[in-house]
Amino acid sequence: MAISKNNQGIQKLLSVMKKMIREVNDKEICNKLEILVSSEKEDIPPHMIKDLLESPLTFDASKVPEPYTQYVKHYIYMVKREERLNQKKEELKVKKEKEEESKKSKKKTPKKKTQPKND
Repeated sequence: MAISKNNQGIQKLLSVMKKMIREVNDKEICNKLEILVSSEKEDIPPHMIKDLLESPLTFDASKVPEPYTQYVKHYIYMVKREERLNQKKEELKVKKEKEEESKKSKKKTPKKKTQPKND
């Protein structure tokens, strides 16, 4: 679907969102935004898009003009989800490294040989 040249900001946002698609819901929302962009004359101001893409977690979605607010909110949700997933991956990686380290240290420590007691 062709996107209007007038909507450079939305094009940028849409491009970033498409790269972050993980769920069917994400794809549907991107498709709806693409349809909206092709029919909408208004765009999100460039400074807002810049702020949104640079620091989405502190961005105030209520500043975005309608009908784009819900799409910006979904983008922020996608960013937060990515951060949670990356954090979980990192935690699993650290946990796995600790387990491997623990296994290595157990292998290195020699077992004490018990000598039979002579009574």
